[in-house]
Amino acid sequence: MAEVKIGYIDILGDPRAGYIGGVLVTDRVGVPIEFRHTELVNPGRVQKVLYGKSLERFLKCESLAKCLLTDLDNKPDLLVVPDAEYYQLTRTFNFPFVQLSKAAKEPLQKHGEAVDVSESEALLQIASIREPLRIKVDRKNAPAMAGLKTLLADLGRTMDLLEPAARVQAALKEILTDLVRESK
Repeated sequence: MAEVKIGYIDILGDPRAGYIGGVLVTDRVGVPIEFRHTELVNPGRVQKVLYGKSLERFLKCESLAKCLLTDLDNKPDLLVVPDAEYYQLTRTFNFPFVQLSKAAKEPLQKHGEAVDVSESEALLQIASIREPLRIKVDRKNAPAMAGLKTLLADLGRTMDLLEPAARVQAALKEILTDLVRESK
């Protein structure tokens, strides 16, 4: 059986400091296989005017995330994304994009039990956390939801599925802090 790889991506933005993105690919127990980050991107005043409210979405998805995912040597079997704006990239990449979060619900009966909320959203009980895990996918990946629930339940036995996302954010904050410090 091939080793399962889970990706976690995030983009941090600060209108003054700039934008930076990172992606972490882990194995089935959460050990890093690959980490990549972008350089700091500072849009100019003219770009800010021309892009307006769409600037952040453009930087996040079309610029930073697309570059990060294209450059990965270890493509993930699924990519955990912080929000639905990343779903537009499923047209470019051949792996499911999944949003994971704790659901503010009572626990389900046992590990692996799932309740479908809609065709693209489900609650899944993972033994390592009290409340169920909320799983959301885009419409393109909705037909794969049953397989994703099975995979996530299996992975939930060997790792904390939410924790690597926090590691990506922490790493990006460290990199951003170092870059700001170096520029002074």
